[in-house]
Amino acid sequence: SASDDRSAGDDRSAWRARIADVKHQVSTEIAQKLAPQLDWLAAIRSALPADGLFVDELTQIGYVSRFTFPVSGPRQFLSTGYQGTLGWGVATAIGAAHARPDVPVVSISGDGGAMFAIAELATAAHHKIPVTIIVMNDNAFGNVRGIQRDNFDGRFIASDLTSPDFVALAQACGVSAVRVDSPDELQAALSKAVAHNGPNLIEVPVGDFPSPWEYIRMPKQRGTA
Repeated sequence: SASDDRSAGDDRSAWRARIADVKHQVSTEIAQKLAPQLDWLAAIRSALPADGLFVDELTQIGYVSRFTFPVSGPRQFLSTGYQGTLGWGVATAIGAAHARPDVPVVSISGDGGAMFAIAELATAAHHKIPVTIIVMNDNAFGNVRGIQRDNFDGRFIASDLTSPDFVALAQACGVSAVRVDSPDELQAALSKAVAHNGPNLIEVPVGDFPSPWEYIRMPKQRGTA
């Protein structure tokens, strides 16, 4: 048949091998350049059950999650994508957990983004919504600060923050909360949190991260480096 003829003459093995080689090269490079972010994401992936929902936000861990965090099914990774909606993570995760109380829901925000909707912790506590909010706290709008550091000779303007004690703030709202300092501690805390029938917050003090933007930003013209 015509379809058989096309299949017989359509050997894509060399192209597939080339794609596999490029994927391996890029994955190896990412593992070397973005190791700090990947360590935190591996801890989250290890603790979050396979059917759990992950909500990213505009934090350095969130950016890297977009191209490295594995999921096993559709609608398990919720992201604002290129819209870049700072502050959506906490509220979106609470809404997702209310809609899907049968599966664990975890969000990851920076301290700057978390503050946009942090008052909704009281809502989560009031309705006993089973959601876990992870706050990566660098006391800054970290991405803005990174851009200023790398592109404007370290002239920092309006990017440093004085963030609250998120553990105390969450506990004041009736939310279970802990602070962790390593990926191993995060994995243990998150494993406990997703088994808890109610809202949780995990604060993670962090510093600067290597920039992931070379793997996110589109080239000015497709087909160019």
